[in-house]
Amino acid sequence: MRMGVATLIGAVAASVGACVVDSQVRTSAAPADALSAAEREGWYWGTQGSRMMPETWFAALEQAGSTAKFAAEDNLAGFGYIPAPPGRNSRLPIGFAIDQQPDDALIVTKLRWYAAQNGGRNAERWVGLNCAACHTAELEVGGQRVRVDGGPGLGDYDAFVAAMDAALAATRADPAKWDRFAKAVLTARRDTLGNRAMLGDAVDRLIDWQRRTEQLNRPAAQTAGDTTGTAGFARVDAFGHIYNKVQMFAGAPDPAPNASDAPVSYPFLWNIQHQKKVQWNGVAENARVAIAGGSLEYGALGRNAGEVLGVFGEASVLPAGAPGQRLRGFGSSLNVPNLDRLEAVVARLRPPAWPVAARPIDTALATRGAGLFRGACAECHRTSDLQRPGEPTEVMVPFRTTRPENQTDIWMACNAWSYDGPAGKLHGTRDGFVSGVPIGDRAPVVTLLTATVKGALAAKKGDIVAVALGNFAGLRRPPLVIQSDEEGAVPGAAKLARRALCLRTDNALLAYKARPLDGIWATAPYLHNGSVPTLYDLLLPAEQRPKTFRLGTRRYDLDRVGYATMDSGGFAFRTVDDAGKPVAGNANTGHDYGTSTMSNADRRALVEYMKTL
Repeated sequence: MRMGVATLIGAVAASVGACVVDSQVRTSAAPADALSAAEREGWYWGTQGSRMMPETWFAALEQAGSTAKFAAEDNLAGFGYIPAPPGRNSRLPIGFAIDQQPDDALIVTKLRWYAAQNGGRNAERWVGLNCAACHTAELEVGGQRVRVDGGPGLGDYDAFVAAMDAALAATRADPAKWDRFAKAVLTARRDTLGNRAMLGDAVDRLIDWQRRTEQLNRPAAQTAGDTTGTAGFARVDAFGHIYNKVQMFAGAPDPAPNASDAPVSYPFLWNIQHQKKVQWNGVAENARVAIAGGSLEYGALGRNAGEVLGVFGEASVLPAGAPGQRLRGFGSSLNVPNLDRLEAVVARLRPPAWPVAARPIDTALATRGAGLFRGACAECHRTSDLQRPGEPTEVMVPFRTTRPENQTDIWMACNAWSYDGPAGKLHGTRDGFVSGVPIGDRAPVVTLLTATVKGALAAKKGDIVAVALGNFAGLRRPPLVIQSDEEGAVPGAAKLARRALCLRTDNALLAYKARPLDGIWATAPYLHNGSVPTLYDLLLPAEQRPKTFRLGTRRYDLDRVGYATMDSGGFAFRTVDDAGKPVAGNANTGHDYGTSTMSNADRRALVEYMKTL
């Protein structure tokens, strides 16, 4: 899957950094609106509280089947992550942040691997991920690299995690690897038999946590007819990962394995502050509250806290009967001040302008396309002249009222709305943490997530909880009564039943968001699940859109507007399997809205106009 990564992803840091163009200073916005050097440094490497692995472990870890370091720049670039620019002391890619915090309130990452190890103010540093890992794009356009801050990244998160887990397992299984790893981590002054035993126990605990996570994300027994696999480059099933982590934090003896089988593109972030509904399915809202002479974007705080918990963050859930649970909240690794600062940087991101130096825009053709856009697209994708101050810029498109020819793949939103799980220690906790209905033995996982996020933030920002945390995923629903497939049942019956229920139910979460398309040229691949490689392909009739294409290159197709087609290597995105059956979550049908009957000339005009947005 990662064949020829050096050529697919691009040259290593020395050759990449020298010719990168910053898209943020090439927009129509005033130069003063571009990110400052300090803001960009914080965006690329500021911690959110994600704790993936101790820094010394990450530096010492070898790749499975090799003595090469896992953290080598070419290896991490092979997963689609952008190398650090030349001259930066830390060689961690963009979005790989260092976290250092007291771990007294933590459980999973409260690891000790040498005698008298300090977990307080001088706690060990951990490597984790932040927003920029998934929301920074880099495109090869006209012989230059164009950096697009806030654009959808190319990272193959699933493959990265699988390779890291394999590297850890290989290290424990191979005595020679283990010896090199232990010497590097402990160094000569701590390399004793006792400390090696402690290190082995700590590594085993991390391996076991990762193994149990993977068992929930990818259940061993998939229902017949499901062709699920890794998301590949530029996509991830964030909700699936987050939901399963929340169940693990809740500590139920038998958490429900809700498959992470509905990956979506990383959304682009510029102008997100003007939207009310956030995420592809609008599960969270933007909302501000005045506090201490300023204001706090608490909607963003809630959704970003949930994101951190899914990407190597941690929450230590307390049962409802624990003394002072509602006052204390849940201990967590969340870095709330940095989450707020990162959101402030997001608010300053601007849509990137089309690279006219590489391909000038045909103004006459774009003018014609503007009229076509106004007639076919602007009702949902509002241009600036159709936006009103103080009103949402997006339009939610419910499944139930969408005509079949316009209906895209439903699984991301359907899973987010329909997945259930045992409540574990959250049983009896109010679904809004500080208010609401007590959670029963089993609950919608979105409810478990809401309670966990609010509990974690209560411990960090108790003075704002009552007013500030009421909106995150605050749409209640009763647990569904769709049972898992049993022996003798029709294969896939449970999933088919969930699909039917999602299509006929009137609920705000069963919809996808149509947002303004400013900067859309830099956000390939297209549709919410990244199932169409270019804008031109999206305007074709559904049956003519590519059924398979390869992701992994940063080379940009200026003609069709999207990533260039690869003949081999990379990740093969497939909408159907070898037998011609649709791959769940990967459908690229729908979103027609009249484009199937357009002439080719009209499609070209519409694409030309969208370059100008």
